[in-house]
Amino acid sequence: MNYKLFSILWLSILYALQGQAQTGFQPTYRLLASENRVVDKNFYLLTVLQHTPALQKIISQDATLKAMLHQRINLLKAHAQDTCNTPESLMSGFRWSSVDSLQFISALQTLYNHNQAVFDQLINAHLRPSGCYQRFTTLPNNELIVRAWSQYVLGINYIIDQFGLGKKMRYPRIDSANYPVHGRYYRTVLKDICAYLAEQADTMTLVYQPSLAVAMQLMDANDRDEPARHEPMEQRDNQKAFARVKLTKWQSYSYAAIVVPGNGPELTTTPLSPLNKMRLDLVAARYRKGWAPFVVVSGGYCYPFRGPYAEAVEMKRYLMQKHALPESAILIDPHARHTTTNLRNANRILIRYGFPMDKRCVFVTTQSQTDYATNSAFDDRNRRELGYLPYRDKHRISPHDIEFYPTQESLHMDPNDPLDP
Repeated sequence: MNYKLFSILWLSILYALQGQAQTGFQPTYRLLASENRVVDKNFYLLTVLQHTPALQKIISQDATLKAMLHQRINLLKAHAQDTCNTPESLMSGFRWSSVDSLQFISALQTLYNHNQAVFDQLINAHLRPSGCYQRFTTLPNNELIVRAWSQYVLGINYIIDQFGLGKKMRYPRIDSANYPVHGRYYRTVLKDICAYLAEQADTMTLVYQPSLAVAMQLMDANDRDEPARHEPMEQRDNQKAFARVKLTKWQSYSYAAIVVPGNGPELTTTPLSPLNKMRLDLVAARYRKGWAPFVVVSGGYCYPFRGPYAEAVEMKRYLMQKHALPESAILIDPHARHTTTNLRNANRILIRYGFPMDKRCVFVTTQSQTDYATNSAFDDRNRRELGYLPYRDKHRISPHDIEFYPTQESLHMDPNDPLDP
């Protein structure tokens, strides 16, 4: 084979492989944003689509998807005028059934085959390097886009089930609707949501928009904007520590970071629980010994139900006021709601802020929680709820300390936790 022919063949192979790139998170990637941070955090695929007019046009012109769109638009308009007044009659039609999903996936696969270059650009330039779909990055692009869409379906259905239909979901004690879903007041709210969105329905051009609009209105009706609070953190609460990361001499420390989980108070008048104070006192002692250059405090607006305090915000305040830790040494994660996501969310901050992933971190907490976190039942819970372990080489070194390394799978969005996806 002559050199020219070989070169042409090789370039053809490279072009064919470009659409099937199996790369994942890229540290230089910067997440896109829309006007709705709750959507960005739950459904990053849709945020990227909003920034991709060419693909919007392709989707909006497909006959099958257009029919599905108009079916949902007509449902909104009908509910604005009809006599339906129960959660089931008003909300169920905006869920994605298995039949709906299969119909969409079939159309999506056809669209991908006919417009591969446009889809591949979106996937390779955004979905893969974002890390938001990190667990799918070994898949070829035509499968990755389907899995990313499936996460939209799972997430939308979860929100409608929880806040529209009142189903008991993963953690009803802290995640439920604010109101009795079948009560008279909330039924009025649901009816008026349909009328409110019916006024906007003719501006909807993409098949996912009606159900997304219903889901976002349901979260707004329950003041469930937790995913958007404090964002963008690197420009707000974490600004000083974020700026210091790039200046850090990592070789001077045993650990990249000290991670401490929150513990929600039981009283609305109490910013920090007794357990939280003990954990922070332990952390401050380790920071003063020079264990790590940064402390990550993790905990959201969890306990008591609809309480006014973010655990991480109060933890940071306590470390600064009682122990005089500098603000530039403290990173907050004000979103985590469970021990599993304390670790996952801390990992996300460390990975996205440029911490070295080959350096250990240390999880510091009170003894009852280290007992739990080192038990195999905790590993099982992570696999069951997250689908993976948000740590590797976990090793307990004292009654209060567990060493671990972060895992990049922690970047993957969770469609089954709309308050902290």
